[in-house]
Amino acid sequence: MNLKEATRILVLDTIHGAEIIAEELKGLGKQAEVFDPYHQTFSKALDYDLVIAPVHLNPNFEVVKQALKMEVPFMSHHKAVKEIASLKNLFSDTKVVEVTGTVGKTAVCELICQLLKNKKVKVLSHTSSVTRFQSAGEEVQFPRIGGAPANVLKVMRIASEKKLKPEIAVFEISLGLTGIGDVGVITSLEADYRIAGGTKDASAAKIASIQNYADEIEGRNRSSAVIVLPDSFAEMPENRKNELKGFRFNTNFFGATAKAKNLWLDDTEHKVFFDGLKTVNGDSVSGGMKFNFEAGFYGDYYRNSLEASFCTVLSLGIPPERVNTGDISAVRGRLKVENRKGRFLIDNSNSGTKLTFLDEITEMARRYSDRMILIVGVESEYVCEGVNEEELKEVVANAARDFIEIIIVGAEFKDKIEGKTVFFSDTLDAALEKAVSDSEEGSVIISNVKTWR
Repeated sequence: MNLKEATRILVLDTIHGAEIIAEELKGLGKQAEVFDPYHQTFSKALDYDLVIAPVHLNPNFEVVKQALKMEVPFMSHHKAVKEIASLKNLFSDTKVVEVTGTVGKTAVCELICQLLKNKKVKVLSHTSSVTRFQSAGEEVQFPRIGGAPANVLKVMRIASEKKLKPEIAVFEISLGLTGIGDVGVITSLEADYRIAGGTKDASAAKIASIQNYADEIEGRNRSSAVIVLPDSFAEMPENRKNELKGFRFNTNFFGATAKAKNLWLDDTEHKVFFDGLKTVNGDSVSGGMKFNFEAGFYGDYYRNSLEASFCTVLSLGIPPERVNTGDISAVRGRLKVENRKGRFLIDNSNSGTKLTFLDEITEMARRYSDRMILIVGVESEYVCEGVNEEELKEVVANAARDFIEIIIVGAEFKDKIEGKTVFFSDTLDAALEKAVSDSEEGSVIISNVKTWR
């Protein structure tokens, strides 16, 4: 069942945008109600044509079990956003990029905007860190809004109220693609985790969301839609490949295979050279694209993010010669090297950071100094997904010999992790102050805390 056919609709999960979706549905003449399955008990008859629920929702909630028993059709938040956008014709004059993935979403969105810089194009960019509209000589900041798919609708409502008309819109979206885009990007599937009460992998939800690009969007030509994927997708099992056959979109790849053939990173000069992008239809970009980075901007994290961003910009139909190749800078909280009172601060504290990044970051830090302090942990009040205690214990045990001091953020870890050089802090800011105080100029501080930045 689609939204056109449904009249009475129940939208679940007010924490992640149910009210936004319901409000849009009411504007389309639907009878829409919201329900919070985390804090409410559903006690009335389930008399609805359709239930809209996020892909991560636990199927053991009573309202979900009741709807399944009564065979009420379900629709994801992602699909609902796509259908609402189509019914309201939100993007008739706008090219849309949506970005999802385990890591790198915010970095890719920000780098796309940098690659489009100074091209006299009006760009609306929405990430979990910042939402803004940029045009020649103008920047309009929005309130901070999370990456739930429903927030696409909220961002566009604010843009309309401000009378802003973007030519390109770039959206960071959690747990999959909605299908609204001209280009959909999956940055990565590494460091996977379980969702929906532990019943499925987050990566499975992201892969399944590609199917949202299979359907036509009313009033738009989708024959040119492009999916941008890591090259690892080219090596996925045949049953996964078969799921993508017959869809009306092209697929462009970035990453390891492309890098091995045509892409590489010169750590000495901090430059990436592009001499081609592997695609399923054999197209390529040639001419040797050279990108100049700010100091300290390198490593696999940014190489992958830049490859994905560059591939995305080309997938929009922008010629290589029009891509900005200078003034490319790291993103705050995404492996950005800063000066903090004479110390080198490698800032990788953000909502998507993983402990698995530490080996690469530590190698990066050694280029500056052998005197290093590590800050890890979580500011749990700002994020949904925390840090695993056992994994953190293992990291601390393995890293102890590399660091003169390890500061763990998060009250839940106090007295649970031991070590002569292990200290605890309630907040990231306090941990940074201690790290500066306990170090000398020229030292390196690695900040790798899970928090909302």
